[in-house]
Order: sequence, then structure tokens, then C-alpha cells
Amino acid sequence: MKFFTIVKEKSERIKEKNFQEITDNIPLWKWTIDNLISENNKIYINTDSKLLLDQIKKKTNIVGIERSQDHINWENKSYKSGSPVESMLKDFCENFIENKNEKVCLFHVTSPFITLETIQKASSYLDQGFDSVQSVKKIKDFLFFLEGYNAKPINYDPNLVQRTQDLEPVYMSIGAFFISRAKDIIKTGRRLPGRCFNFELNSLEAIEIDDYDQLSLARLIAKNIIKNNKI
Repeated sequence: MKFFTIVKEKSERIKEKNFQEITDNIPLWKWTIDNLISENNKIYINTDSKLLLDQIKKKTNIVGIERSQDHINWENKSYKSGSPVESMLKDFCENFIENKNEKVCLFHVTSPFITLETIQKASSYLDQGFDSVQSVKKIKDFLFFLEGYNAKPINYDPNLVQRTQDLEPVYMSIGAFFISRAKDIIKTGRRLPGRCFNFELNSLEAIEIDDYDQLSLARLIAKNIIKNNKI
């Protein structure tokens, strides 16, 4: 299985999010990648950061891919249709993978607690009749759309007093990983081609860093993980 990710230098909601320190002078991108690297795999990083490319150019288990100007321009034009990420993923499958039947995992460094074991387990569903796998979080709580000041229920009856454990679960796509085969990505240009299996993450692995509160939480967790590993 090939591991592919994208790391952008600039970000909007958190300044230089991928390079924010998560603990002990370790930036977010490195923390996540270190959790997924093993002796048997390489991590391929598509990035527009010259600094990052310089930092990883001497590493044998990390391959830097300089982002094309076309993709940089595409990312900066929010009105343009399609997905630059899916385009980058397709280019990777076409140019870096010889065996087009090989599994490919697109992961995001903003999910710092995802594990290699989880990804490997999720990838096994490609051998069980599924064409792709995505990470999801199961939510069993009272969910609704807000229309003005009125709640429009999604998974509960407002006329009944229900226990949360009895509610119909709702699933949320988590950007931790998307897994499929190179040939299917190339054929469709999609990160989730064909029949998709929704792989449920636990609460820790489902943490995504999109705002400063989530970053603060991730820092506390990372600090605790390091502390326990030193004991």
C-alpha cells in the first residue's frame, strides 16, 4: 500500500496549521507522519512548501513531491469546480505507482492520532468486495437542522423522551483517510470510487484539527501520550 498526503504551507482557520507545534518542537505534519511510517512503507508528500521539501529531502522513507503551479492556482480559486486534491491524487497514482492494482491511502496530517494499524485494518475491506474505504465517526445524539429558531429533527422524535443509546446513529465523514486502488482512482478521478465501506473510528482517532480549540486539545493529548510512553 502506498501512503500519500498533501501539506499546504498557508492555511486560513489556523495560521500555518500543518507546521504548528503539537508537542516538544514537533510540527503537526511530522507527528502524524511519524505515527504512520514503518520499515515497510514510504510516505509521499505533495506540498507547496520549499521549507518542507528541504527538511525531508535527505529522508529515505519520505518522498517530497513539489506541487505544480496549476494545482496551486486551482487551490486559490475557490470558485473553480472540481477538487485539486483529487487531481493531485490521480497524478500521484499515474506517476509514482507502477502496479496500478496497488492500494493507495490518502491521509491528512490534520488527523494526528490515526494509527497505521487502523489504516491497515480498514484497507482489508478492499479485499472484501468494496472499491474504497473512508474514515467516519458515528454520532448517537440529538441532531437537528436549525431553521431560524426552529429545530428540524434528523434522528429523533421531538414528541418522545428518548435515550441517546436508542437513537438512530448518524455518520460523519472524517478526513483521516481515504483508501482505494490506484487503477480505480485513475479511472474515475475520485478519492472514493465505486462501492465504499465506511470505517468507524474511535473518539481519539476521529479528532481533526480545524480550529484553535481542537489544536489545544490535540496538544494536551500528545503531551500525555509522550509522558505515558516515558514511564
